Amino acid sequence: MNGESILSEFGTFDVENYGDLLYPVLFKRMFQKRDKMREIQAFSFMGSESLEGSGYDTRPIRDLLSSRSGQPRMLIIGGGDLLRTDWNRVASHYDSSRLRHKEPPLPFTFGLLLRRLLHRRMNAARKFRYWYMNYPAVGPFIIDPASFSGIKSVAYCSCGVPFPFDDRVKHRVASAANKSVFLYVRDRQSKDALIRAGVSREIHVGPDLIVVLSDFFDAAMERKKGQDILEKKGVDIQRNILCVQSNPQTPENNVELVKQLTAYQKRTNCEVVLLPLARCHGDHGYLQKLVPDSGGAFKYIEPGSIFESVSLLAACDVFLGTSLHGNITAFSFGIPHLFGPIAVAKTEGFLDAVNLPLELKLKSWAEVNEKLATVAGMDREAFVARVFAAKQRVHEIFDLLIRAVTSE
Repeated sequence: MNGESILSEFGTFDVENYGDLLYPVLFKRMFQKRDKMREIQAFSFMGSESLEGSGYDTRPIRDLLSSRSGQPRMLIIGGGDLLRTDWNRVASHYDSSRLRHKEPPLPFTFGLLLRRLLHRRMNAARKFRYWYMNYPAVGPFIIDPASFSGIKSVAYCSCGVPFPFDDRVKHRVASAANKSVFLYVRDRQSKDALIRAGVSREIHVGPDLIVVLSDFFDAAMERKKGQDILEKKGVDIQRNILCVQSNPQTPENNVELVKQLTAYQKRTNCEVVLLPLARCHGDHGYLQKLVPDSGGAFKYIEPGSIFESVSLLAACDVFLGTSLHGNITAFSFGIPHLFGPIAVAKTEGFLDAVNLPLELKLKSWAEVNEKLATVAGMDREAFVARVFAAKQRVHEIFDLLIRAVTSE
């Protein structure tokens, strides 16, 4: 297939995190629903091979950015809070993944020897940046196509801006963004941050791409698959299922969370299922420890793949978690959900984007028992209407994206 028929996709597809691994699966299905002829090649920092049973491989982004031969590619960057300039913080998310990768071999030179000696003094994040993010850009995912001979043009899909841009880099952020052929962000806060940085091109705002999940994964079929998995693990599927996920908590928060979940379980006679979705943030280890903390009343379920995670989420009756994409999956399937108290704006951004009340984000774990009761009694018809509207908006923006990238 010639270069004109190949699109390159770049994101954090090499970390063990449910949302990061699910995004390229849905992106490809969305794209090929509209254009079956084009091949999509995925790129990430390190490269990967079917992480968590995702079924796709990625190549290291340096292979594309350093390319000087062949047809320049259309590069689509997407899936997450990627519009940022804090290189080392992004690199730190790879601390656990990096240990399983060998650093890429480079030909020996005296300059390389000197860099290796300096390299020994670097912390883990700086080492990761040196080996995998060593290219000229204002941010890891804010790419100016003029800087790379292998890039024809750049588009951004379902991206977020997690922090305001420093005044020192605003002009470079704006310059790169203004050269993009399409810019789709997943909440109004992200759009406002880009405008304040000086971005003048059109910015499309819509919910996170993952809201279309239920258009490609049938809710009833996934629920049945999830129930089968739960039943084999000893979960009573005749009872209501509360699915819980959380990043590691302080000892004080841990005590409160167990207390609240225990109270809710006793009051409703439900099953509490603990589902890890963000291994890169250590939630699997934390959730396993909640089982003995609950006296064995809670059940930890380890999914065999991201597709099993989809099924298990579809099988729950209520979801509570700090995972953005765990909540978005529940939303897409029409399942009541609550965001845990996590200090990131993207949760409020999502609730605003899909017209849900901000009260669906907890202020503290002490609200769990009370808020779960409120959420379980939501107006389901109005909730489903919001799901439909959110999915329709994403499809509208994606159609515009397709036109922009295929006309280049």
